[in-house]
Amino acid sequence: MKKWITPKTRTFLIVLAVLAFIAVLLITGCDVGGVKLLARDEASTTEKRVDYLSGCGWQVDPASEQAQQILIPDHFSSVYEKYNQLQQQQGFDLAKYAGRSCVLYTYSVVNYPDKDQTVIADLYVYKNQVIGGDIHSTNLNGFMIGLR
Repeated sequence: MKKWITPKTRTFLIVLAVLAFIAVLLITGCDVGGVKLLARDEASTTEKRVDYLSGCGWQVDPASEQAQQILIPDHFSSVYEKYNQLQQQQGFDLAKYAGRSCVLYTYSVVNYPDKDQTVIADLYVYKNQVIGGDIHSTNLNGFMIGLR
């Protein structure tokens, strides 16, 4: 008597099921190990952007939100190249969006440990998807770090 499902077919079906499960998680958004995986439209509202930042460990004041349309330059200066290196360390790459307009959302960070500094969260959003961002101090001898 012949088996209906061979071991090779069973392995293929299991791999296919795991990949389908991962795709559902990425499409719907989920929190894995404290890092929020985002749905494609995760940055479409203030609430979703604030949730994104919260998933990165940052509490921001939603009322402080400011938005401005910006153009990512066609050719990066050395300063922009250095900034993009920070983005690449986080899994983003602004070079993919060179010459395109996006929205820069800015928020006041309320949970930075040093209360003597004004700390800002920036999110770059293109077609409702986060494509970059940073946390930085506005102090004279401030800092700039990645979102995560």
